[in-house]
Amino acid sequence: MKTTNQLDLPTLPNAQPAERSRMRDDQSLIKARYCRSILKVAAISTEQEARILLNGLATEQVTTNTSPAMAEAERAALTAIRDLAGYQHGRSVPQSSSEWMRAARAIQLWLNVHDQ
Repeated sequence: MKTTNQLDLPTLPNAQPAERSRMRDDQSLIKARYCRSILKVAAISTEQEARILLNGLATEQVTTNTSPAMAEAERAALTAIRDLAGYQHGRSVPQSSSEWMRAARAIQLWLNVHDQ
């Protein structure tokens, strides 16, 4: 019987820990790409739409059982996104703001970890 995970993707119950970590890193990579896409859409959206998008990203949780480097990068990016969403609450945050740039850089670093 095949088992699946939260994303309804097949899992390998007999996989070695390193293989499981790699699979989780791949899931984290998908999340990083999603966050980058949403940040880009928020950049061209109205203030209200951007707030909704960023608040949605701010609810993301760190992917469990990833490699240490991926976990650190993901945690930093999600923290930067939460900071941006919190800072933006009730005010306009231009794409050139330090909070916006910090979130974009953190997401890019998260993506870069997978490529190393």
